[in-house]
Amino acid sequence: MSDKTDALEKILEQESLFHGKYLHVERLGIQLKDGRTGDREIVRVPDAVALLPVDEDGTVHLVRQHRPAIGRTLVEIPAGLLDDGEGEEEAAVRECEEEIGYVPRKLERLISYAHAEGYSTGFITLFLGTELDYTGRFHFDASEYVEQVKMPFGELFDLVEKNEAVDSKTILSTLLCAHRFMD
Repeated sequence: MSDKTDALEKILEQESLFHGKYLHVERLGIQLKDGRTGDREIVRVPDAVALLPVDEDGTVHLVRQHRPAIGRTLVEIPAGLLDDGEGEEEAAVRECEEEIGYVPRKLERLISYAHAEGYSTGFITLFLGTELDYTGRFHFDASEYVEQVKMPFGELFDLVEKNEAVDSKTILSTLLCAHRFMD
């Protein structure tokens, strides 16, 4: 694993290009180890969590929502940003309840990964949530429309294999848990 002390690029200048509610875009003037210079555009975003909720009979609880950046409506696992001062586990449980109305009694951290490492600072931490308790407490953002979707784990795995599930958090969590829920 690399850290900033052995960087192959030196930052010469930093310029803020855009600052929005969710993201901040910067231009970095850099110098490569061999002396050449160039620019990097960096998107700074908050970290996020996502949770694969699976009940005792292997049913996966998902959400369907439109993603305007790619112009598609996706079926995906519940996910969201960490609130200020909130831990990853707390955020995963909160997002699960807000989006599907269930709280997992058992939570297992699967992996944390950079979701767009070529240009973004964001990391997503994935969890598996089991032993689900239904609370019925949904809470969507004012600009969000989300539908709940249930299916057997095997059906979700098929969506991943057929390239019908295209978001990284759903693909990774499904593949990481396949050995647990597939016959």
